Amino acid sequence: MAAAEVVYVDWRGNAVDERRHGGIRATIFLYVLFMLRSSPSSSNFSIVAYFHGTLHLDIVTSSTLIGYLVGAVLISAALMNFISDAYIKRTTAIFVFSPCVVLGYMLLALQAQLPSLHPPICAINKEPNNCEPAQGWNFALLYLSLSMFAVGEGCMRSCIPSLGGDQFSNDDPKKSQLKSTFLIWLKFANSIGAIIGLVFLVWMENNFGWNIGFMMCALIVLAGLLVAASGTPFYRIQKPNGSPLTRTLQVLVISSKRRQAVVDVIELQETDREVCFYKSSTNKAEETKSIIQMLPVFISCLLIYLPFTLLMTLTIQVGSTMDIGAGKIQIPSASLIAIPTAFHMLMQPCYKRVLIQLLRTTTGNAHGITPLQSIGVGSMCGTAAAFVATLVETKRLKVADQHGLISTGTGVPMSVFWLVIQFFLLSIMDITSFGGLIEFIKSDTPPCMKSAAPTMQSFLAGLAAWSGCAFIQLINVVTRHNNGGKGWLDGANFNRTRLDHFFLLLAAFELMAFINYTFWAKRYTRKQQRISSVGSDEDVIEI
Repeated sequence: MAAAEVVYVDWRGNAVDERRHGGIRATIFLYVLFMLRSSPSSSNFSIVAYFHGTLHLDIVTSSTLIGYLVGAVLISAALMNFISDAYIKRTTAIFVFSPCVVLGYMLLALQAQLPSLHPPICAINKEPNNCEPAQGWNFALLYLSLSMFAVGEGCMRSCIPSLGGDQFSNDDPKKSQLKSTFLIWLKFANSIGAIIGLVFLVWMENNFGWNIGFMMCALIVLAGLLVAASGTPFYRIQKPNGSPLTRTLQVLVISSKRRQAVVDVIELQETDREVCFYKSSTNKAEETKSIIQMLPVFISCLLIYLPFTLLMTLTIQVGSTMDIGAGKIQIPSASLIAIPTAFHMLMQPCYKRVLIQLLRTTTGNAHGITPLQSIGVGSMCGTAAAFVATLVETKRLKVADQHGLISTGTGVPMSVFWLVIQFFLLSIMDITSFGGLIEFIKSDTPPCMKSAAPTMQSFLAGLAAWSGCAFIQLINVVTRHNNGGKGWLDGANFNRTRLDHFFLLLAAFELMAFINYTFWAKRYTRKQQRISSVGSDEDVIEI
């Protein structure tokens, strides 16, 4: 099946003029939108403080909601990538679905502002058992707000990078190089926006109120969309020409009917049409075989990703019980993520010019390390982060007990900067493991599926986040049977939980996931080496 011809048009549907459409000028508008989108998005992990302090939700419910939100954003990104490839233009997707982010933030601001839409004000840290949690219509409004945000955020996350790549022609080597440069600067814009959100917006939400913070987030995203809309006359827009995922489904259907197809070909192989059908069936069968060989690696990556959102969310929540002061400045725990984000942004040039060169010398690999090795490094960092979190939480609970703070949920005289190390490790896991999977899909899937790599990665990561929701609820239910009816994470008071046990369980889970991944990654690598060896031998015989 030949790939459909890629056609580019302007916003009116006319043929593009290379002198006016596309290029660096068109991407400037997208840089602004992506940076302004990143600012509110990066501060969303701090929304657990809103769940806890305003809506009075318990630890498990708050963590589950964040897992639901993260998973919904990633699944939405995968679906939007598919839709914008197969059915509608990327600009149409951005300007139709992205405003859902603005509406979601406005609903959250409305809920935070109106007393009738949230529970009565209560000092939940001082009286965690006497506060009424959000329920009924108030809880439904929260779900609606998060769902609308997930749809719009997923659309922008998937469509903006793709639209930016469309501004440069693959036929011209110089413009093709500019596409790589665009992606590098897009990551830089994303990091700048994330730092602004983690510092400025989180500070605003904690000092001026959630209603002001959410409304500011809505205005920032709206401003980004208006800037992007002003650049519409300059965009090169790819007409929908089908998604590689459609071919993937065709491959799987052909595989399920493969035996009957072979019988039909044997019976009718005398005409040219049947010969072509036979070749098509054979090619699709080979592609199916390639995908099936990668499935154990995909499933192993899903297990590796599962603890990530839980570790990040619970670390931010527990930081609210610690001393957030740095001199006269109060630093919310969510803002600490800005430190590894800034470190990664500044170290990116050193990574390319120094670390990659050293790794090339050591490993002999042109990219420094293989994508599978990158995923393994991320899993090791995740394991280390969970172990560090266990040690820090053990110390925090000990300090709380020594100061008689078990009955209250805050005020532990222990600096929030103790959490920096695990944030660093989780950030490295995010970069290496998630990015490694995209590179693995691009390098090892059939050519027709390479462009679907971000879609497949988002889908797996989204499933992992939703699996984490089920995991934390399951563990809390199971631990009630051996703890007098009280689960490890029951209630809203972190000083009365066994979060240290849960972190240790996540560390053990991540370690087992790493061992499982190593087994399947090595098996896959050996199998590919044997296939390459057989192919080389056949070439020699033909010669």
